[in-house]
Amino acid sequence: MKTFFGKTFSGYIITSSILLIIMASIFSAAIRSSISSWNFDKQTELKNLLLPIISQNYRLKGRLSEASLEEALYPYVTDSLYVYVFDQNKNPVLLMEQAKRKNLQEVEKNVGPLNSFLSLNPPTPIMEGDTVIGYVAVDSVDFLAYKTNQIFLSTLEKTLFFGAIVALLSALGLSWFSSSVFSKKATALSDAITSLHLGHQHIPFTGIQEFDQVSQAVIRLQERLTKEESLRRQWMQDISHDLRTPLTAVKMQIEGMKDGVLKPETTRMEMLYSELNHIERLVCNLQDLSRYESPEMTIHPTLIDPNSFITELSDRFMLMAEQKHIAFIPSVDWDFHEYSGFIGDVLLLQRCISNIIQNAFQHTEEGGFIIFSISSPQADKPQQPPVVSIEVRNSGKIAEKDIPLVFDRLYRSDKSRSTEGNGLGLSIAKAIVNLHKGHITIANTTSEKTPMVQVLIQIPLTESL
Repeated sequence: MKTFFGKTFSGYIITSSILLIIMASIFSAAIRSSISSWNFDKQTELKNLLLPIISQNYRLKGRLSEASLEEALYPYVTDSLYVYVFDQNKNPVLLMEQAKRKNLQEVEKNVGPLNSFLSLNPPTPIMEGDTVIGYVAVDSVDFLAYKTNQIFLSTLEKTLFFGAIVALLSALGLSWFSSSVFSKKATALSDAITSLHLGHQHIPFTGIQEFDQVSQAVIRLQERLTKEESLRRQWMQDISHDLRTPLTAVKMQIEGMKDGVLKPETTRMEMLYSELNHIERLVCNLQDLSRYESPEMTIHPTLIDPNSFITELSDRFMLMAEQKHIAFIPSVDWDFHEYSGFIGDVLLLQRCISNIIQNAFQHTEEGGFIIFSISSPQADKPQQPPVVSIEVRNSGKIAEKDIPLVFDRLYRSDKSRSTEGNGLGLSIAKAIVNLHKGHITIANTTSEKTPMVQVLIQIPLTESL
């Protein structure tokens, strides 16, 4: 049975059956142990009874005589006993079974060779003072030879049989009930999860810890899917808006030139070319972001020299900094002597940092500054694993309400609506940091009473990527 009910019910039945078998085995072993103990006690009791009688007969007759011993022991020997009396050399003197005298051939027919029997069942010495005058072997034929014992075991077997039946039926009933309860709760949870796509929001809690953990996980997943759906819709709206605006402008300009209303002037053509470039950048960025966030995306890590890395990036922005009259300050703080650099995909990290610096230039006013630095792990602050810190700070301040949203796709604050860009730069940067198993944050800070926006990236120094 592959249903939850079937699996649970089968599990209960198998467990109950195993427990019954174990209990029956333990009880059977206990009975065998009790019978063995009973036989031993009975044997001891018989020896204590017969040994004085045999010794007395020896003192009266001066020897162990078969006839006199039979006469003396007969009143004490029952149908369930055997008594073997031997002389000093363990030669048989009297062999009695079930209150009847037997010869050696008859005894060996039942017990096998007498020597072998005596080696397995050593006889008890018969003492007269310090002298051994003979040996005696005595025992009850069997526990079941007594009728009272037979009745006892029969009653016990019946009780155990009916007890096992009652226990099995009880186990079946309890298993059925428990399995039904679990099955109903599992079905209710399954139906609630299945109906999520229909818009149903209620996820039941069953009171069972494991099921409730599933319910909590489903609720978290539901919240995440709701947020993702909201972001997807907003993203589609933003994409449509960002594409529709330049496309509309281009379309109207071309229609105007087609109808002869507008002239194909150089300035107008440059404007159209600029709009087409904007559309192309948006499409390329969307394509890159989709690729970076794909699970199939792989990177090509190499050893990166921090000085070369920061020099190459700084050269790209020095001219822009001069044109916008913004101080651009690169620096390297690398004193981690165990490693000459850090591991990463140099092209992707250059794209990541370039996006962040470009964003900083867009939000830094003339006369401001941008600080770009790379630092190694600090020896006095051990980190496991050690990380390299890449930091971009620019003068200014970001609205607190925008901080949790700046890495969202196509998000642009009200202040940045008038600037160039499409709201994908920081999203791409975060995707690249995630590919490097790192962490990126943005926050407002203050240095010497100067407000600054800090973007901090930390990636593992030698992470195997």
